[in-house]
Amino acid sequence: MEPLAYLHLQMRLEGKALVRKHFIRQVEVIPGEEMLLLLVARLANEELVAYYDEAISPDFQTEVADILPEIEFPKVDSVLSVLQLHNIQFEAEHYKTYTFRWQPSKDVNVRCLSKRDPKIKAFGFEGFAENIYAMEQDNNIVSACVSIRENEQCGEAWVYTDPAYRNQGFAQKAVNAWAGSLMEAGKVPFYSHKIENTASASLARKLMLQPVFEEIAITQI
Repeated sequence: MEPLAYLHLQMRLEGKALVRKHFIRQVEVIPGEEMLLLLVARLANEELVAYYDEAISPDFQTEVADILPEIEFPKVDSVLSVLQLHNIQFEAEHYKTYTFRWQPSKDVNVRCLSKRDPKIKAFGFEGFAENIYAMEQDNNIVSACVSIRENEQCGEAWVYTDPAYRNQGFAQKAVNAWAGSLMEAGKVPFYSHKIENTASASLARKLMLQPVFEEIAITQI
């Protein structure tokens, strides 16, 4: 799959759709997702792309477009300066997104449980998708992975491990089981984290995930 296609899949997963070449619109309400003022992304092939809220002024779009070829991602201070000059209050967050290099092998120790299972409720995962991939110790769930959002083309992982059981490989097994189930269904499994989340970055390395893009997501506040 082309690097840009992964970004477009992720954007659609977050309820955003392209309305023109570089303009986006929020077309679906997704919990926790807001419409972006601006998205600047560096793809795995080093290509730099930007997408704008369709309501943004043409002058602002032109100013940012003129700056983009000169920035050294993730240093986007010059772009943020344009926002400040326009008196726009904003929040900028840096994320990294990965997918899987190959389909993970199945692990018989990972159980696929319903979100209505009492153990899942006790673990606090009942508010997510139907199927949760969980690891147990002493008859209790210690790590679980689920789609925080999922559509007909892809899904994004949410994983949590009880602090007392971390660094023992439980999260890796749960995430692999989740990813394998999506790939069997013909979907792309995504794993994303904020750039400062060192624990999630460490898990991505242990899973040997394939980085597909980094993005600076800028929202108006």
